[in-house]
Amino acid sequence: MFVKNAWYVAATAIEVLGKPLARTLLNERVVLFRGADGRAVALEDRCCHRLAPLSLGDVEPGGIRCRYHGLKFDGAGQCVEIPGQDAIPAGMCVRAFPLVERHGLLWIWLGPPALAQADEIVDVHWNGAPGWPTATGYIHYKANYQLIADNLLDFSHLAFVHRTTLANSALVNARPEITSFERGIRLNRVIVDCDPSPLHAMAGQFTGKVDFWNRQAWWLPSVFENWAGSVPTGGEGQAHERAGGLHLRHFSLLTPETERSTHYFWVQPCQFPHDDPGMIERVQTGIDTAFAEDRWIIEAQQEVINASPDIKPKAIRSDAALGRVRFMIEQLLEQERKAAGE
Repeated sequence: MFVKNAWYVAATAIEVLGKPLARTLLNERVVLFRGADGRAVALEDRCCHRLAPLSLGDVEPGGIRCRYHGLKFDGAGQCVEIPGQDAIPAGMCVRAFPLVERHGLLWIWLGPPALAQADEIVDVHWNGAPGWPTATGYIHYKANYQLIADNLLDFSHLAFVHRTTLANSALVNARPEITSFERGIRLNRVIVDCDPSPLHAMAGQFTGKVDFWNRQAWWLPSVFENWAGSVPTGGEGQAHERAGGLHLRHFSLLTPETERSTHYFWVQPCQFPHDDPGMIERVQTGIDTAFAEDRWIIEAQQEVINASPDIKPKAIRSDAALGRVRFMIEQLLEQERKAAGE
């Protein structure tokens, strides 16, 4: 089961420009397209007549037309035209989902529309903002989204999985401070006088020791925010406030596709302590490499789980954050079950 009463990224804004986009989100078949006014809309991807996919249809002024028998639906999901038939029955409609375009992303709400509050969408305004060159990416994972969440919430794996990209040997023993808030958890860690990771050394052009920080938030159920950076060691004041630092405002945006697959969107806005316009391309390559390393181990983990579904993992100390998030997600699921009378 998935938490339905939450905003998830359905697509990037540039993915929905011409043809309709079909995407499965939380086991729901959805079609995304733009109307004549440029506004993006999301409907269930099945014509209510003979259940053909609307994503195979044509976008026209006023809606989308099914390619099977020509029924046309507007952005609210209401059938507005049936070829050869003047009267349109009131029940001739498909489900429409709340959709908000913000900061280059299309956010969808798959729960009851009346509960959707756009002010709960996570702030990702750094994405492509002036002064923040941004690397971005999308990964289709053959794994449950919570396995990816576990990976993001436990950085002790960096020294072993990301030896040439994100590895920082000091992270294994640097336990974050973990605090809960209404919509998730926050993690904070600072490591003073350490070797920079290969990615930070490259992006910040550091040649010596650095002070490193991680200021993270996990927004329930599936958005990871990570403000990370490094600055040459030995300065006054808190590391993230000193001049000459590298700032990475990373967001991993997970949208479950099915119980065994996930849409993984990520954005990495950067502020560099130097003026090298080509650096963002090297950061893009570094993050692509690091996330391929994660994908390799997580998809292999999912295969083991598929083969042995009754075997449960055993916890260790570094599982504190992911364990707390899994517990909070289960609480949200229970609230939705009760509200649905289950």
